[in-house]
Amino acid sequence: MTNQPIEGRRHTAVPRYARIDVIGGALMVFIAALIWFGAIALDAGSLMRIGSGALPRALAVLLFLAGFVILLQGLLQSDSEAVRFYAAVRPGAIVIVAIAIFGLFIRGGNFGFMSTPQLGLMIVGPLTVFIAGCATPEMHVKSLLVLCFGLTAAMLVIFMDMLGVTIPVFPKFIQDPLTFSLGIDTVVRIAYAAYAAVAAVLYVAFFGLPEMPRG
Repeated sequence: MTNQPIEGRRHTAVPRYARIDVIGGALMVFIAALIWFGAIALDAGSLMRIGSGALPRALAVLLFLAGFVILLQGLLQSDSEAVRFYAAVRPGAIVIVAIAIFGLFIRGGNFGFMSTPQLGLMIVGPLTVFIAGCATPEMHVKSLLVLCFGLTAAMLVIFMDMLGVTIPVFPKFIQDPLTFSLGIDTVVRIAYAAYAAVAAVLYVAFFGLPEMPRG
């Protein structure tokens, strides 16, 4: 034991390879590369008609730039600013499970070791958000339920209605008859309007109406 006060002890230098910014930035760059190469076969389209490959490539570029900046910051920061990386197994495992469920069930298919049905964004979206939200110890079920439906509605608006990216909305046995009778655009708009309404109702039920500013 030492009688030296804690605040007077020498700060232990964190090696660059063990810094959280270096590891996090490198991981973001790696994921960006996977997204980019995974979207090579998809058509990027044009400014007038955005193809299915445009959004993944744009996401890959933004993720790469953000990761590179964070990585560079981690390499250049002083020892007093550096924070050591400690692996959190439970949150990481929960997020991986959420990503796997999204990839396996959004379109479904035969993956060699297993076959999965198409569940569509209306089911997989809220389920993925809920599971991923459980990764944080500060998770509140009421807030998470509102977020599940609100984020899914936002994804439908942005990706399908605004950008024209083709994503299955419902399970296949439901989507095919609905699309045939109503058209995909109408189906998408009904879907995100319904989920936005659910999110609004849950918010009011859980938290009440927001107070209006008084003049």
